[in-house]
Amino acid sequence: MKKQKPKVEIDYTPYHVRQQAWYMSLLKFYKTIEFNDKIYTDFATKLFAGKINQKILKQLDSLRRKHNQQEQKKWEDIKRKGATRVGLNFRNIYRSKDGRTR
Repeated sequence: MKKQKPKVEIDYTPYHVRQQAWYMSLLKFYKTIEFNDKIYTDFATKLFAGKINQKILKQLDSLRRKHNQQEQKKWEDIKRKGATRVGLNFRNIYRSKDGRTR
């Protein structure tokens, strides 16, 4: 059996590496909310060319951070409860006296 090589840690100390990682995280977020490939590609091209205003980029970044916090909270709730809100409702209906099959 082949052993996998350990994952190489990325050195984030150079500025251009941090900037590239930030660009990629912004693009990853945008891809989850934008389903038109032409608009997404146009945004990516402008982003990498540096043609987007810094004020707009800060607003987009704050939106991305807020979305990431909501997603993290959602997954922590699911992990803690073992189901989503709909799953808990389903579970409660199933476990009610009328829903039992005994």
